[in-house]
Amino acid sequence: MDFNIRAMSLAECVDSSARVDVYDFVGRQIEFRAGISFTVRLPENSVDFASLREPERLLLALRGWTRVFRYPEAEGDAIHIVAAAQSGEEDLHFYRIDLGQPPASRRGRPKPPVEITSGAVMTYDECAAWLVELVLKLAKDRDRAQRHLTLARPRLLTPKQLRLAWVGPHLVDGIAMPERLEAVGKVYGSEIVHVQIRTYRGVAARLASLLPFDSVIVCRRFAPHITADAVPAEIPRDLIHQCDSANVAGLEDQVRAWIEIADTEVQKQAERRAADEEEVLLSIMLRGMMSHSKIGQFSHCQKETVLTGVRARHLNAAVAEAILDANSEAYQDTKDSTALFLWKDHNDGRQYFLNATRIEHIKGKLAITAG
Repeated sequence: MDFNIRAMSLAECVDSSARVDVYDFVGRQIEFRAGISFTVRLPENSVDFASLREPERLLLALRGWTRVFRYPEAEGDAIHIVAAAQSGEEDLHFYRIDLGQPPASRRGRPKPPVEITSGAVMTYDECAAWLVELVLKLAKDRDRAQRHLTLARPRLLTPKQLRLAWVGPHLVDGIAMPERLEAVGKVYGSEIVHVQIRTYRGVAARLASLLPFDSVIVCRRFAPHITADAVPAEIPRDLIHQCDSANVAGLEDQVRAWIEIADTEVQKQAERRAADEEEVLLSIMLRGMMSHSKIGQFSHCQKETVLTGVRARHLNAAVAEAILDANSEAYQDTKDSTALFLWKDHNDGRQYFLNATRIEHIKGKLAITAG
């Protein structure tokens, strides 16, 4: 999650059209807090800010940071500060400031000011590529990976993690692909499962044994014999991607692009399933009320009775109850209501009945559903 650029892109952005005065930051102490905190002291000479190509822009990241990464390097610590930046309808960018923290001269002494080593204004893709390399860098040194610190702000709901299968070789140009795919997955908020190229039957069996997947990528250049037919039927055909790239850079680019495409399609399909589920639950409740002639204010029943058909089928009663609430309102003899369900308060709670003025509409709805 800490490296998830999709989560970072949901954070509040700094105004990329804004500028700050460098002298306002000279010698200042900056605290980074997100559950835990740490403080750095900036250089005390404006000349030390010259390594930032556009300090008037990049220093905004110190106020509106999205992520702060800190890890041991050489004699001190390396620190990266990243902020999402946008103004109006322009494309999302990321500001990055790179710092080096020298160790204290003696134990118990305060640490000296940080050294500003570099900075960059990055596009979405450039930031993602940089994050992938950072993940790989930390993974090479287990001790360093265990001691790295990431602060995330603000705490946002993380986008749903996709689970993808990547059917391809273990080595490409001498580079181990499982490790790179794992890094790409961390940055794009996805789990990428490497499936080694085997026989057609071997790959088909392996994919089936590792279900569920949201999508499958097949490296056609390395595995021309693996067609879409090898992918389990549970995977929608439009979520199978045939990749033709032959080198590491091209393969990674296609994986990253496909994650964005697959995420959009998975969300659309989830919305369609939710809409279908709502339609089914509403129809079950309407059909039950019609079959028991619960029409008009003199023939009513409790909410539990309305939900009987839903519960009998072991469907989602909580969702059905929300749908009932959304399609019902209190009965008033002075009002012509358009709601499908109406209710009246009784001593034992609300009593529901079908709106007599909507019966023809309900009959038509149920006929469509039945067909």
